[in-house]
Amino acid sequence: MQDRIRLAIEEDLKNGILQPGSAIDEQELCARFQTSRTPVREALLLLSAKGMVSILPRIGIYVRQLEARELIAMMEGLAELEGVLARLAAHRIGADLKSQLLEALEKTSRFALEGDSTGYERANAQLHELIYQSSGNAFIVEQTMEARLRVAPYRNRMFEKPARLLRSQAEHAAVVAAIVKGDSEGAAEAMRNHISAGGRAFADMVLTAPPAATLQPRRRIRRAEKR
Repeated sequence: MQDRIRLAIEEDLKNGILQPGSAIDEQELCARFQTSRTPVREALLLLSAKGMVSILPRIGIYVRQLEARELIAMMEGLAELEGVLARLAAHRIGADLKSQLLEALEKTSRFALEGDSTGYERANAQLHELIYQSSGNAFIVEQTMEARLRVAPYRNRMFEKPARLLRSQAEHAAVVAAIVKGDSEGAAEAMRNHISAGGRAFADMVLTAPPAATLQPRRRIRRAEKR
């Protein structure tokens, strides 16, 4: 149960339901999962250990709000991790995954041209996941997914600007072209450039946002969820 609760909260973070600084209500979580406080508290302690939740005695439980320098450092680390996975994918990708990767690139292209940020975000996640699969290195994939999860609440609005969609798509095309050709160094460099470019746009957005902007949750946690 604690794993189920933890994974659900992580999904809420990825989807933007929970935002940095949002309060987390233990009683709401108990009602949502029809359980006692014990597994809820255990799940929150695990998230706290991962640096995603802040538990403040006698004050409350909140989604951890990172400082700009921490976010920028995480994006730098993510760029290196994703670069390694792209390099490995160029070495190891098989025919089936290569075909799926090209199809995923077509999807991101279509959504970018349509200016559909929601569709693009989903297709973007699928494209990166195919690269992860192609890398054949579960350990680095796990580290990368952890890093992406830490920055996910801050990245939800990155694709709202059409110009960023088109730039991101051009960067994807460079990454995929290198992987398909088997150009490992080219794939790594293109991926690092892609993540770094997104990181710069992301940092600009965070640094120029009003101080209280990231403290507003998009909506409350769902109150009930059946087993």
